[in-house]
Amino acid sequence: MAKLGPTALRTKNAIMESALKLFEQRGFDSVTIEDITTDAQVAKGSFYTYFSTKSDIIVDEFWKIDEYYHQYAQKNLGRYKSAEEKLLAFTRAQMRYVRDVIGNANLKILYANQTIQPGRDKIITKQERQWVRIVAAIIAEGQEAGEFRADLEAKRMALLFNRSARAVFLDWCILDAEFDLVKEGLFFMGQWIMCALRRGPRTDS
Repeated sequence: MAKLGPTALRTKNAIMESALKLFEQRGFDSVTIEDITTDAQVAKGSFYTYFSTKSDIIVDEFWKIDEYYHQYAQKNLGRYKSAEEKLLAFTRAQMRYVRDVIGNANLKILYANQTIQPGRDKIITKQERQWVRIVAAIIAEGQEAGEFRADLEAKRMALLFNRSARAVFLDWCILDAEFDLVKEGLFFMGQWIMCALRRGPRTDS
């Protein structure tokens, strides 16, 4: 995909910001494309320059989240020695970004949209996402170093790890940000899920 120039990027961001604001205020289904472009103060045709449907905005927002994860991993994970430290640092950054940048209201919109969309091909669970790749790479590193169990493939454990993180995000949505996402998320992933990575397979006597 060609990189957008400054003016085009501002227009696209204005459309996305207006859309997410209106989705929060009125609900996804009640907002029209004309509503979005009017609020963003851009021509209606500008919408179709960057998006085909309203749902494309949701997808694009997930890719923006993934780009943050990629940038964070590139710049920060090298400072940690162990795979466990890297995984917890990445989890902390992830929870902070969702809490402080995405926010509870917008996360509800993202999750609700992905839930009601027909079919199984959803951006939220795509294995091509940076989120999956980063976690799988860290787990594979931990397996090589003898930190993590090796009876399951790294990709499989990454899927389970990320599924567990989504459970925290979903609870945060359901409970209207009743708990601190970073504090509770780190406790759950660090004190509960991390144990499953370290522990060997169960053997019944």
